Amino acid sequence: MRGGRTDGGRVARRRFLRFAGAAVAGSVAGCVNDSPEGAGGVTSTRETATTTDEETRPRTTPARETTPTDDDPSLRTAYRSRQRYRSPGESLDVMEDPDAWRVRRGSMRPDPGHAFVGTKSAKLVGDGGGHAVVERSLPQRDLSDADVSVALRTTTPASVAFFVQLLDANGNAAEQQLRSITWDAPDVGWFRTCPGTYVADDGFDRSAVTRLRLRLNNASDRRVVAWVDDVRVHPKPDTGYVIFSWDDGKRSYYRNAASVHDEYGFPAVLTQPPHPDDAGSKLFMSVDQLRERRDAGDEIVAHGSVQRPFARVSESTLDGILRRNKRWLVDNGFEGADFVVYPGNNYDATALDVVGRYHHMGGMNQAGSVNTTGVHGFDPLVLPRTIGHDLTIAERLVDRVAAHRNAGILNFHDFASENTMSVPDYRALLEHVDRTSGVEVITFSDLWRLRTGGP
Repeated sequence: MRGGRTDGGRVARRRFLRFAGAAVAGSVAGCVNDSPEGAGGVTSTRETATTTDEETRPRTTPARETTPTDDDPSLRTAYRSRQRYRSPGESLDVMEDPDAWRVRRGSMRPDPGHAFVGTKSAKLVGDGGGHAVVERSLPQRDLSDADVSVALRTTTPASVAFFVQLLDANGNAAEQQLRSITWDAPDVGWFRTCPGTYVADDGFDRSAVTRLRLRLNNASDRRVVAWVDDVRVHPKPDTGYVIFSWDDGKRSYYRNAASVHDEYGFPAVLTQPPHPDDAGSKLFMSVDQLRERRDAGDEIVAHGSVQRPFARVSESTLDGILRRNKRWLVDNGFEGADFVVYPGNNYDATALDVVGRYHHMGGMNQAGSVNTTGVHGFDPLVLPRTIGHDLTIAERLVDRVAAHRNAGILNFHDFASENTMSVPDYRALLEHVDRTSGVEVITFSDLWRLRTGGP
């Protein structure tokens, strides 16, 4: 027995994973400039185009070389996941009645020009470096087993974080936080966020929620703008979940971490090499090694395989790259082909449209601090994750997903990189997970099954 968990417990986890993995699905994000961000939790992990007005401008797509592809329609997804799962759960507010909301900071006005559902949304503005905060009263409601999601659109994504606060009759609060938005302006659009709970007051009574507060945190000295719509509630799962996500298919995982995962019975999610032809070279796992890890319980998913973030390449080039890489996964027998990692964690509206042609799930809105999600309400192609650079932060993520029954995706690249903790710290992290009750280690297809209610 290690960390207080019996071998029977590890067998039970493997049994859960075996049956949970029936639905094939998506992955996580990026490898270009993946460095931890500042303490504020809202700084993007890549350079973002700056906008000086509130309206989106047409996306420019500089010429790129064309990537050879095939035209096999079987590589396409059977449906667009963002459309099928755009409004899960139960509606709480569709922002049609602005009088129901009180403005506490900044400004809010109805905007019929931008609506996720219905006829209008609520436009929030924080001027001169200020935040925007609105709240509304609710009939007392038991949200002990529920998370809250919101449809969000912002033309200033690099400058904001988004918080959902639940307050009880005594003013105690629980705060769900989306710590960073890595959407690339100006080609912006709507996405659904179901932030995981970051902090809760000791006396907070989740069974007696009487107020809902939405907060747009401004991390700049300029104006920030966002639109909110379609506030919904979703059931919590019975436990918390952690995913160990390894980008790039590096040998570093195979040499230094795979045996520890096997020891604890924890699966990991690995990507193909960024350029599939590199498989088996000095830095990257071979096809046989990837298959070995698949057979041991790990999941192999797609990588975006571009040196530039998704928002910086043309639509046709991105389409060709995604199709080529999915073909490589399918041809080599890897069932994680419906998941994808975004290089640099970066995307925009056009990129999401292209990604949805080939993959059901992906992301990220990445942060250097704890950045988690509710299980049943996230946007399938805009998942959040946390950089696995610091043991204390990673252990904090594990503790929070266990306490609040959320999901946390920890991202790693190479033990020689600044954005990945050391080998001893990584073992300590797995030991911490092993001795923490209320948390399971899962794969992307497990998370997709939970999100969609699949078998």
